[in-house]
Amino acid sequence: MKHLILLSLLLPFLSCSEKPSGNVESFWDDLDVVAEKVVVDGDSAILCDYNKIKGQERKTIPFAELFEDYEVVKLDNEDERALLSSQGTAVALSENYIGIYLYEQFPFKLFRRSDGKYLRDIGGFGQGPGEYGSILQAQIDEEHNCIYVMPNVMNVIFVYDLEGNYLRKIQLPDICFGFAVDVENQRLLAATGIGVRHTPFLWELDLNGNVLQELVSSEKYDLRGARLLCGSMNAGAFDIFINYRHVSFYGNTEVDENSIYANRYDRTNPQNTVDFLCHYLPEENRLSAQFGIKNLDEIYAIYEFSNQFVVETLMSTYGVSEDDLKSETIIVDKKTGKGCRFDGIRMPSGLLLKMYTSMRFYRDGYLLANVFGSELDRQIEKLDRSTLTSSEQKELERLESMIHDGKEDCNIIFIAKMK
Repeated sequence: MKHLILLSLLLPFLSCSEKPSGNVESFWDDLDVVAEKVVVDGDSAILCDYNKIKGQERKTIPFAELFEDYEVVKLDNEDERALLSSQGTAVALSENYIGIYLYEQFPFKLFRRSDGKYLRDIGGFGQGPGEYGSILQAQIDEEHNCIYVMPNVMNVIFVYDLEGNYLRKIQLPDICFGFAVDVENQRLLAATGIGVRHTPFLWELDLNGNVLQELVSSEKYDLRGARLLCGSMNAGAFDIFINYRHVSFYGNTEVDENSIYANRYDRTNPQNTVDFLCHYLPEENRLSAQFGIKNLDEIYAIYEFSNQFVVETLMSTYGVSEDDLKSETIIVDKKTGKGCRFDGIRMPSGLLLKMYTSMRFYRDGYLLANVFGSELDRQIEKLDRSTLTSSEQKELERLESMIHDGKEDCNIIFIAKMK
């Protein structure tokens, strides 16, 4: 997954929108039903059929259809310590803070949310206490004065306070590839990456690293060869995407043909293999399938929004130029089963939010996108302003004033809360 992430950071994030996206109220009305309710191990899930979507014209999603709030923060571009070497970085958000981190040697940087002022680095490079080489995932718990940082390829999570002081480490049972802290209940969930090496593949722990319970590979949850992505919690649940048939993209791991998730609908035809996004139910210590897609013969990931599921196709970035990177995105409404392919989200400024592997920037119920001001400027130059509404024109002018401040290039953070 790291290879997918690193090159995608280099891609532009916003492109010009050629035409208005239409009335929000009619967006779903114009779409076809592409999914149905199914029962998987006694749980109700949604199954989308890609054959009902492919070939359809791509839609542009109105911003107001998915979001109820919008915020633009310009990060500090005066303090040299604040300058970022990339756009597309991961963003951690709390009520008063913004955290920026990369999947390479780059310290976690903390900014004030109200005005984007750089505050301090959190941790740093090295092998001592609280030091790391690169960061895989991070989370800010402002209520308890904590920042959690998971280094890449290490079986620990480092804990700091908001002043940058290293507090302690949480020892994990094994190397994990994702975590989520349940702030309210003061516990965390950690998941492994490639399931073939592990008997337990998911742990619930307290914040001292004590294992409360674990979910193990079994006849029912045969995760040999599976790859788990510990989720984004956009719908308030621990969401885990389990995929089997795509492991050849990352290595030649053999898949057990009897696994219930590997070949749920047609064990003899790999074209119909279905992978599911699941919820982990701590009170029952089990997975509950929520959404899958069939007849999509590509590598993909599934993400959950508050009221929708999104499928995003992926491709190897080895030796591939930026112009050749492609991603298909599909959205399905949970309530109606209607859906479509879409080319992006029309932002309040009239620009089109469109990027490769963009869905990973949706976390904890927010869109969090980091874009260079210079990249925005290039996209604005291509924009046909005659297509903008009066409110879009006003917002675009505000965005331009942020970018053209006569100083160094800046990073603009787009923050949007999901409905």
